Amino acid sequence: MKKILIPVDSSDCAKRAIDEGRKFMDAFGSEIVLLYVVGIRIAAQRFSTTVPKPNTTEDPYVAKEKGQAEEMLQSYIDSFGDKKDKVSMMIIHGIVADEIISAINQTDVDFVIMGSHGIGSALYRNLLGSVTNKVLHHAEKPVLVIPECKKE
Repeated sequence: MKKILIPVDSSDCAKRAIDEGRKFMDAFGSEIVLLYVVGIRIAAQRFSTTVPKPNTTEDPYVAKEKGQAEEMLQSYIDSFGDKKDKVSMMIIHGIVADEIISAINQTDVDFVIMGSHGIGSALYRNLLGSVTNKVLHHAEKPVLVIPECKKE
């Protein structure tokens, strides 16, 4: 387990996946890659009341989310303390499950740790299917799923 991919958002399950990744890093000396996917929001774009400026190459909502993702990922990286030099980040724009699968299958990671549920999971689970479920069925590398935190 030289390189571990951890797809993240700001959910508790993602934070738990990072904690598990830290354990693997300590045990095996692994590198960690934190992946955040800025999801495509077709409905938000279609019904938006603002019109993008001409010659704009990136949607302002996407740019804002990428900036927020970079801050979040940097805070996750900083939480690794003196081992943070073995942690890197990737921010991709696209369909969340598809981009995670591409990152798994087309990079040199050899293990994946991800939470069972993320932000917006109810919508995905009820309307589109679970991101984690799709990743489990299409990833060509082993995936460890961290279960959802039980609410007390």
